[in-house]
Amino acid sequence: MTLGKRDLAPHNELSRKSQCLLSSRQSMADRLLKYIIPMLTLFSLVAYSMPYLRIDIGTKSVELSALMIVIANIRVSVDYLLVFPVLFRAIIIISPLLMISACIVSFFLKKHIIASILSISALMCQIIASLYSSEIAKSLVANGIGRPEVSMKYGWFVFIFLTVVLSLSVLAQEGLEKAAEQVFQFTALVSVGIVVIMTVYMFAYGTPAIAEIGLIDFLLGKEWRPTAGEPEFGILYMILATIFGCVGAIAIGVPVGLFTAVFLAEVAPKKLGDVIRPAVDLLAGIPSVIYGFIGMKILVPVIRELGIRFGINTTGSGLAAVIIVLAVMILPTIIRVTETTLRSVPRSYTEAALALGNTKISTIFSIQIPAARSGILAGVILGVGRAIGETMAVIMVAGNIVKFPTLFSSVRPMTAGIAFEMGYAEAGLHRQSLFGIGLVLFVFIMIVNVSFSYISKKGGFTGEN
Repeated sequence: MTLGKRDLAPHNELSRKSQCLLSSRQSMADRLLKYIIPMLTLFSLVAYSMPYLRIDIGTKSVELSALMIVIANIRVSVDYLLVFPVLFRAIIIISPLLMISACIVSFFLKKHIIASILSISALMCQIIASLYSSEIAKSLVANGIGRPEVSMKYGWFVFIFLTVVLSLSVLAQEGLEKAAEQVFQFTALVSVGIVVIMTVYMFAYGTPAIAEIGLIDFLLGKEWRPTAGEPEFGILYMILATIFGCVGAIAIGVPVGLFTAVFLAEVAPKKLGDVIRPAVDLLAGIPSVIYGFIGMKILVPVIRELGIRFGINTTGSGLAAVIIVLAVMILPTIIRVTETTLRSVPRSYTEAALALGNTKISTIFSIQIPAARSGILAGVILGVGRAIGETMAVIMVAGNIVKFPTLFSSVRPMTAGIAFEMGYAEAGLHRQSLFGIGLVLFVFIMIVNVSFSYISKKGGFTGEN
């Protein structure tokens, strides 16, 4: 049966009425949101007159609004006048200015995404401001003011709530689809921004020490004596310990990880594979301090006893222990990436090789592994990144002595050097040189990441099994 124009007319009329109703509701919601945003901004300014910070000293307590923090210093005792940090005050001033800017940009310029970014920036400023409560408490303790407790009050929480609501209200004006796209783009830019900030920070704090010491003396110097009368800052042995530890870990971890992945992907019965995979995943979730503790309590004594038996002078802590611990720690990464890559090799390759008379094991090594080499290399590079950056487990088994690394001697890789000395390094060249070590380590890791990106661009097989 065919419907004519007369039959369709009521449906078209109903559709037009529905669209008009939806359009009117949408315009009403837009107008409501349009006037909610200035109200939220006004309320956020009112929140600055509410109690914002509380300082408790014994039985005495002081509640301060954000405005009082900005314009006044607080006398907490007869002898001490609390002067709030300049940056703390600046953050408190900047937050409402960002909220006002967000309101103006959204209300007048109709740039809702920019307005949302401004309001989120105000939120981040408040979160940073809350971190200063511990600094204020430390300042009071340093000046002999008992045991103070500094906490944020409800004015701070109200401001946080209003900034979140403002951000959502601004995004709602953009429309769901477009707002979602802009949010995704913003989060991507945040990720890139974090990398840029970290890079700038490391170069800003790492290069002054390297420039003062000298690049050659810093990288190729053999003596690390930062607290001596004539301090020396050579990190060659730390660099070598890091490289040797990574190379040794890869030499052990790659064959074990590769063969385990081949077993899981091609050989293991389903029930056995279902047991081994969770075990591998559990291995990835174990904290590094547990690896270090097990290495210190089990591995180090075993190496020491073997050294005594074979006439080798060793304490057990050293490069050998570092290599074994790191090799175990990188196994989950290599196994999971390699297994996934092997499963992505087109099944037609395997079937063709078997049809030509190859055995299953011969097919794995002659066809599947070469076909999956880019993914396997990617897993290896990820493992290298894990090995280079590991700190806690390395500190617990390395011995932490700066000297030329041999298999059974105590060593200090770069990560251990930073963590071991940062706690007591005084301000000056000693502390700056630790940032210099961090910069060298950062460059190493960046090289690993660039290598991973280059290899991943070559691609792997993603055909169906």
